[in-house]
Amino acid sequence: MKTVKRHFAWLLILVLSFSLIGCTQEPIEETSMVVEGADSEETQAVEVNTESTGSSLEEQVAAYFENMPEHIYKMSQKDFVEMVAAGTDATILDIRSAADYEASHIKGAVNAPWGGMAIADIMTKIPMDQPVYLYCVSGQTAGQAVHTLNLAGFDARSINLGFKFGISKVEGVDQVLTTEATTLTEDITVIDPIVKKAIDAYYGGLAAVKDTRFASYKVSEDELNAMMEADEDFVLLSVRSEKDYLLGHIEGAINLPFGKEMAAGFADLPKDKTVVVYCYSGQTAGQTVAAMRLLGIDAVSLNGGMGVGSNAPIGWTNKGYTTVSEVISEKVTAYFENMPEHIYKISQADFVELVKADTDATILDIRSASDYEASHVKGAVNAPWGGTAIAEILTKLPMDKPLYVYCVSGQTAGQTVNLLNLAGFDARSVNLGFKFGISKVEGVDEVLTNEATVLTEDISVIDPTIQAAITKYYAGLSSVSESIFANYKISEDNLKQLIADGEDFVLLSARSAKDYALGHIEGAINMPFGKDMAAGFASLPKDKPVVVYCYSGQTAGQAVAAMRLVGINAVSLNGGMGVGSNAPIGWTNKGFEVVQ
Repeated sequence: MKTVKRHFAWLLILVLSFSLIGCTQEPIEETSMVVEGADSEETQAVEVNTESTGSSLEEQVAAYFENMPEHIYKMSQKDFVEMVAAGTDATILDIRSAADYEASHIKGAVNAPWGGMAIADIMTKIPMDQPVYLYCVSGQTAGQAVHTLNLAGFDARSINLGFKFGISKVEGVDQVLTTEATTLTEDITVIDPIVKKAIDAYYGGLAAVKDTRFASYKVSEDELNAMMEADEDFVLLSVRSEKDYLLGHIEGAINLPFGKEMAAGFADLPKDKTVVVYCYSGQTAGQTVAAMRLLGIDAVSLNGGMGVGSNAPIGWTNKGYTTVSEVISEKVTAYFENMPEHIYKISQADFVELVKADTDATILDIRSASDYEASHVKGAVNAPWGGTAIAEILTKLPMDKPLYVYCVSGQTAGQTVNLLNLAGFDARSVNLGFKFGISKVEGVDEVLTNEATVLTEDISVIDPTIQAAITKYYAGLSSVSESIFANYKISEDNLKQLIADGEDFVLLSARSAKDYALGHIEGAINMPFGKDMAAGFASLPKDKPVVVYCYSGQTAGQAVAAMRLVGINAVSLNGGMGVGSNAPIGWTNKGFEVVQ
């Protein structure tokens, strides 16, 4: 009955339209769309003439964003599986290949494979009076398709992370899977002719890019990297949140956050060059690409987006490519340029005297919990290195007093002191740590205890971007814990082996130019630790390890933390070059050779 009424309504509109044409003095210009052939690898965007008596295509695309619901045209994989299990009345589209569909698909799903006209052709067979849910392999092409479906008038949502990374991972999914096909054969829905023509051209254009690097209106992570290395002329657009963009983005990217106001920014984008769009996993970038292409912008989305844990191994960061952060970069630069004479360190003797004098300060012991329990400096709070404990305690540390941090040898405290200062604390690390420094000071016993001090109240506010970067830094320790770069360090023996094996890495001495000339590890370049150091980071590669060493490992620790925050895969040499007071660790303390 609803279909009969809908057809009758369209008939009435057509009759009225012909009556108006007979009366008007101005002819109605026919909407036209041209898809140019692909003569090269560059994709050809849809060109649209949207002058009509109704809403233009541009207005309808804008409305898609302006009227965006909270669910942003997506549904979680878990909610989707539960909905199917409950037998909710809905239309489900599986836009994976016919082979994938035949192997296994969601019960009731209709197959309209991506890559040709199948999705455009099936729209007239989909009912308008119930929601439409669609999924692909990873969520990315479904992102494109969901935009076209909503533009056509459907209440459509794509399933988060698609079948492979989302649906198939849901507990209990087997109960809603089948190999039995569902088909739609009857034309029951009328699509706005302007929109239908645009959608037909959109899907028709896939054939023109099928054998190019922009197949499916996407680009692979490796191809994007190659484009960047070749310095090709294109626009790189992040549609992630402003906060996440500031925290880290692909170098050269501009930001236009996905959301209600997004379409207003499309006018600023060029139509004479490719626009590569990326989000988190590729799904909202897919929606964005579809909208842009319908407006004549030659847009493609980055495969897997920035990359999230759940869509590994696809995505930029999951592939091991680096990101940059303006906020972090500025903080890192300022850390060095504003370096005080004490270079963010305090001598072990001065530190012990400070504790004896009961100076008002916060003390952080980042050794293991067992070391802390055995003996620690009075008043010290334990936040063990190796997990996210240090990141988690930041809000509990007061900003209005100096902060002193120590570890075993001074090296991981060196990393930590950089991060603490970036977070806004007046922090210094204790020279040579507890084992080689503090415990050797005469009279130290009177400032030692095994009575714990704890901090429980949140009293400080950390810049969210900085907090996120620091949390990410410490969380990353787990990914290297079983490697030769555990703790973002490398042992003397492992470095010696890397050199012997001719491995491709950079060896960097952060000692003074004078001391470098007197003797350095063979193959090392020199970048002295100090106020001008950050300026040299731009000359370091981001696609290979950078092993940094200083005297005892402590200032190298600071340098490593700073480098890693700006995307350099840096680690410090255990014990540095080696000094008498930190024997037996350190390169020369191990008896290894240096050259002049």
